[in-house]
Amino acid sequence: MSFSWLTLMAQESEGVEAIEKPMDTGFLNTIWEKMTSVDLWINIGERVLWSIVFIIVGMIIISVVNRVIENFLMRRIRLRNSKAHKSSKRNKTLVSMLQNTVTVFGWFVIVVTILETFNIPVGTLLAGAGIAGLAIGFGAQSLVKDMITGFFIILENQFDKGDFVRVTNLGGTVAEGQVVYLGLRSSRILGYNSEMYMIPNGTIGEVVNYSKENTVAFLDFFLPIDADVRRVERILSVYLEENWQKNENIIEPPELIGVQDFVSGQLQYRIMFVTRPMEHLQVMRDYRINIQSHLQNNGITLGVPSIEFNEEEQQ
Repeated sequence: MSFSWLTLMAQESEGVEAIEKPMDTGFLNTIWEKMTSVDLWINIGERVLWSIVFIIVGMIIISVVNRVIENFLMRRIRLRNSKAHKSSKRNKTLVSMLQNTVTVFGWFVIVVTILETFNIPVGTLLAGAGIAGLAIGFGAQSLVKDMITGFFIILENQFDKGDFVRVTNLGGTVAEGQVVYLGLRSSRILGYNSEMYMIPNGTIGEVVNYSKENTVAFLDFFLPIDADVRRVERILSVYLEENWQKNENIIEPPELIGVQDFVSGQLQYRIMFVTRPMEHLQVMRDYRINIQSHLQNNGITLGVPSIEFNEEEQQ
């Protein structure tokens, strides 16, 4: 019994000594020494200072490049579109897009440089971001296709807001009408019956733009078979020469083409007009009325189709 009691007392005394033994603070002391090291804070201060310098220099470079893009590209666009109708909205969209691209790329370079300054493993971060970007890219490939197509539509000036176009894809017509909106992802076209086509740019295949060049239009009217064509031409020549400049939609003096055909016992006469894009319909409406009225005032009556019946039909 005495031996057991003594053994128990010895074990209890050892436990007390183990509990009362002070904790090892060497690790904390090491951390504290490093945190209070002057060299450490000088090193951090230098890296922060260099990071601020990188940010300032990067912002200056981005600003200068954006200004160069705005001045140079806008000048080139104005020169290229000097003979066509101008589109300030399209030009601003293109310039803004390029400037945003430069800004994003510039800040990416700045952030990577700062991370390298602080010895952060940029390669590992980029690898992880690349995998995530690849996964997102597979899910958003149609969106990327739409935006890339929209960028090239704007860059190449294929069509613009207000243009009258026909859009086809794989040989089938997708929409035909007036462009009321042009963006990076989609376009909107107003059809003949006020139907609104909202088309993702990625689905646009071939585009027929009726508003790019001046329109050539032919005005046909009929004269009696026995009409004095030379007199009609003199009257029309004087009238057109005096009045064509009053219509701002006519680009150059109309040309008297002459007699085109004999149709139902009358003469088919033709005049050619060169008008602004998509303005030929209104010009034709106006000049049909004006020419009919002017010829009638000069004693010339337009032809009326004659219908001939043979003897068998009459019986």
